[in-house]
Amino acid sequence: MKIVTSVTAALIAALPGVALAQDISGAFTLGYADSDISDVNADLNTTTIDGRVEVGFANGLTFGARYDRVDTSIDGVPFDITGDAIGLDLGYGFGNGFGVGAYWEDAEIGIDDTPLSISARSYGVSASYETHGLEVGGFYGRKSTDPDLGLDFKDYGLTMGYEANDQLSIGGNIMRTRISAGGESVDLDMVGLAGSYSINDQWTAFGGVSRTSVDLADLDITTFGLGVSYDLSAMSSFGGIASLELARTNLDLGGSDGSIDSVRIGFTIPFGAKANKVPLNSVADSVMNPTHAVLSSTVLSAF
Repeated sequence: MKIVTSVTAALIAALPGVALAQDISGAFTLGYADSDISDVNADLNTTTIDGRVEVGFANGLTFGARYDRVDTSIDGVPFDITGDAIGLDLGYGFGNGFGVGAYWEDAEIGIDDTPLSISARSYGVSASYETHGLEVGGFYGRKSTDPDLGLDFKDYGLTMGYEANDQLSIGGNIMRTRISAGGESVDLDMVGLAGSYSINDQWTAFGGVSRTSVDLADLDITTFGLGVSYDLSAMSSFGGIASLELARTNLDLGGSDGSIDSVRIGFTIPFGAKANKVPLNSVADSVMNPTHAVLSSTVLSAF
């Protein structure tokens, strides 16, 4: 609740400026996934809510906000596992392609209807350069946890996006979260690549792959997904987009492996001139629009 209150207050404070905005774009996706765990007689059922808005002003200032929620139930288990991620960012473009910014994110994972939860609050700075449809960026940040785990966290990474033409978009990221304590450290590394292609005005194909590695635990988590979306605006005055994606997450821990196969459906409402037909509950979107932390980006990609 405290997270929702914080982001609501920030959005309300920004509303007077939004009225003066030159450009507003974003999307909202409701999603559902049915997943099967290999070698386990139990299914996962996951509902997701994802929203994102970007506001641009004539003076070069930009404001962005995102919210992601994952609610997973497991057959035979009397509780749900929930995850929430909220992000705010403020940027400034110099007019020559270069831009700088700052971000704040809060992610929480817990067990529904119990006090068991842990949250991580991140903050940092970013820089970017855009030219001829290509945008590259980098970020560096720190985080604290509640309850305090007595660990030092550093997040940093590079992102890339390329609009080849009106039909083809490509994106990728390389990120690291370093966790340190007592002179020792462990790295969580993530790399991802994704793309989308508009076949025509109604149909869009999209796909992505991400891989997260934990060096100390000899753990690799690889998620890939392939899907299509259909723009329903041609059938009605309501501009919604329906999507279907097949995804798989492979887990390799010290030579022992397992997998989670998922079928994801989504309903997306895009808005603004930069609206994307890729659903926000897809692997592709989690790669092209990641958070600023490896762990939360891995969860969003896998679910």
